[in-house]
Amino acid sequence: MRDYDVINGVRVPRKKSFFRRAGNFLVGVLAGVGVLAIAIMVLGWNPFGSSKVKNSGSREAIIAEEEKFHGIIVTNENVMSQLNEISELMTYSQEYAGRVSVVDSIQVPYTDMDIWGTQHEIEILYSGTIKVGYDLRQVKTVVNNQKKEIYIQLPKNPIVDNNLPQENVTCVQDNNLFNPIRADEVSVRLSEIKAQQLQAAIDNGIYEKAEEHMKEIIIKALAKIHSEYKVVFVDSVAL
Repeated sequence: MRDYDVINGVRVPRKKSFFRRAGNFLVGVLAGVGVLAIAIMVLGWNPFGSSKVKNSGSREAIIAEEEKFHGIIVTNENVMSQLNEISELMTYSQEYAGRVSVVDSIQVPYTDMDIWGTQHEIEILYSGTIKVGYDLRQVKTVVNNQKKEIYIQLPKNPIVDNNLPQENVTCVQDNNLFNPIRADEVSVRLSEIKAQQLQAAIDNGIYEKAEEHMKEIIIKALAKIHSEYKVVFVDSVAL
């Protein structure tokens, strides 16, 4: 259909009706929307906002994009952050208590014979606590997101705190004029008690119990956040 008339041999454009002009405008709008939609789908262009991560090639940007499409990505950093939050729970403690009597007499020189009337005695009641923990700065972790495994290397040597507070010590002394109790006699005996109690705890497996306790706490804590990952304790990790 022609959009012009011929008058006296000259083409004169016809005036477009209102409906025809509106139809042409609508076609142009739809065409523009279609081009915009194709640009968004093919090029990933977002005309309404700027990119949240300016450096798309950085490690942080890659992790951010992965988290957007696949959920939280496990890294060594967020594993260590989680362990730091539960560091107090990973301390294993064992209490001890007892009573000991210290008896001392002056002996006849060059013999094992006690001189009668020179005996003094100290009775000590005590209670203390041995705590075994680990320095989390020495814990090493490696995350394998492909296998969904978290490898953890624990420190070789735990931190030991053997606390025998003075308020938990009671001394009953039977002094002797000829053999008075020395000023350091009680403190020396308490040092011996602490050493003996620690050795007894070691012999009873306190280090092994502390390590097992720590492993259980780590597994439970990480399972709350990264349930699909398996925690594997190893002797060494390649960082």
